Amino acid sequence: MESAEKVMTKKVITCTSTDTLLQVQQLMVNNNISRVVIVDGNNKPVGIITRKDMINFLVADKSKRGIEEIKAEEAATKKLITAKRETPISSIAKTMMEKNISSVIIVDGEGKLDGIVTKSDITTWYGTMKEAYKVQEFMTAKPVTVKPSQSVFLVASLMAEHAISRVIVVADKENKPAGIITEADMTMMSKLLKPAKVLEEKKPLVVKGAIALPKNVHLLTAGDIMTADPITISKSADLADAAELMTKHKISGLPVTDKGKLVGIITKSDIIRAVAHEK
Repeated sequence: MESAEKVMTKKVITCTSTDTLLQVQQLMVNNNISRVVIVDGNNKPVGIITRKDMINFLVADKSKRGIEEIKAEEAATKKLITAKRETPISSIAKTMMEKNISSVIIVDGEGKLDGIVTKSDITTWYGTMKEAYKVQEFMTAKPVTVKPSQSVFLVASLMAEHAISRVIVVADKENKPAGIITEADMTMMSKLLKPAKVLEEKKPLVVKGAIALPKNVHLLTAGDIMTADPITISKSADLADAAELMTKHKISGLPVTDKGKLVGIITKSDIIRAVAHEK
């Protein structure tokens, strides 16, 4: 099995403990990433903040502060999991599974930041494999779903409650995937998760290209923010094809269908489980 050095990202986007969530959000959006590593003055990692950390913190936070007032360290995970360059990829995958994390920070002999291995990195690598497993062997059946008419706040609550990164929007009767809402969508609109602040500022918000008035924030639905017509994959497809699609389209999960109907979801976490099975 190849080592972490083969798949790790060497150029890591970082911030400091005192940077704000707004600055972290901008780093994520500008660099198309889902996590930022917090480092000290010696370039040693002291924390990590992910999209999920931001969403969970904002849902739970009862203050009226805006994201420009909240420090990164408040929402960060400070108990870090690290590894060295020579660690086997399968061991990294097993660690991700056991610790329920999406990345492992790579450090050098002095404990300084050397790189990072994410689920995306391993998924890209796995996409080059073929005929090892089928999607149905590792997909998650009965994924969490919502209807287009349900509240965006319910979506955020479901993500936090089930510790998931995406929710599938289904048509009322056919049970066909009509859209998908991800952590990226929620992070882009993280101000919506602080409705008191939005009402206080009285400034219109742009939601998927449309203008939303502050007084109507509570009326926003899953249909307003979802990505319509999501890319899907058949349950009988090669798992490596699913990994390849995720990498190609820069997405983290695919609704799984059988004759057009939703039967599950396959995510990068499922790819990690498959890699962890390898010796």
